[in-house]
Amino acid sequence: MNACERKYKRIGDSMQISFQAFGTYNQIMAEVDCLPLLEECRSLCEAIEAKFSAFQPTSAIAEISAQAGIRPVAIDEETFFMLKRAQDFSNLSKGAFDITIRPATALWGIGKKGDYVPDSQDLEQLNELVDYKGLVLDQKNGTAMLQKAGQQIDLGGIAKGYAADKARDHLVQKGCSSALINFGGNIATIGEKQNGESWQVGVQNPLAKRGEFIGTVSLTDQTMVTSGVNERFFIRDGKRYHHILDPRTCRPADSSLLSVTVVGNRSIDMDALSTALFVLGPDEGSKLAIQTGCHALFILTNREIFATEGFTKMPKRKV
Repeated sequence: MNACERKYKRIGDSMQISFQAFGTYNQIMAEVDCLPLLEECRSLCEAIEAKFSAFQPTSAIAEISAQAGIRPVAIDEETFFMLKRAQDFSNLSKGAFDITIRPATALWGIGKKGDYVPDSQDLEQLNELVDYKGLVLDQKNGTAMLQKAGQQIDLGGIAKGYAADKARDHLVQKGCSSALINFGGNIATIGEKQNGESWQVGVQNPLAKRGEFIGTVSLTDQTMVTSGVNERFFIRDGKRYHHILDPRTCRPADSSLLSVTVVGNRSIDMDALSTALFVLGPDEGSKLAIQTGCHALFILTNREIFATEGFTKMPKRKV
């Protein structure tokens, strides 16, 4: 399926649309009479992708990176909101989530450069560029600036979550009372299924092929996001190198975790938190989860399962 294609499928009393965006496969399943709204949601997502992609040379995000260390760039209210929200989570996580990670993700190129591992000298040089404190937001003048030449922004860590929220809000505003949104693993739900049951969403086994779950979570008007080592990775000399980089080291996060699943109210927040919690590890990550009011489930590298209080009961076993 290319970026312009979409497919429809009837599932019981619902209709599902599938389409490509954000470099992943996306689905929305809603009431049959919401069919016209599914097209509106797809268009909305494509607009968000175009606006906030680091790969669109005409986007404000790309311009901010191009003008790093040179001058502030004028931005609209929506872009300011996205950058401010990302900055908030960068501060909250003390840099475990960092939207200036782009130079490091580009250097590693996991999923694009085979089993390439950057040398230590190149990674040390990146430490000066990957620093969320270098993003200066001026609300009064409506501008954003990166202070150091070479710094780059990447909103990939929250863009899917933001799009899921916008799609959910749009459907609700138009009267849709039952829907399941899945944007590359970012799950957002509206109400219950049409049979009155909660939505049942599987938690991926991070050591198995996609679609194999360790259990399910019941969701009603909630969102769930998972970050894990199984999404993009390569193995070299017996070591797994995954795509979730620790901004503090510019290396794949070594936090004794295979995956983190978070449940909360807004997908943009859970998107950022799932990354931050994975980088922080189970001890510091669980503290941040409690602090922010979300529920989190951690799968450790020793295959044990650990969840914060309030998370839907999961099987107490190893994966």
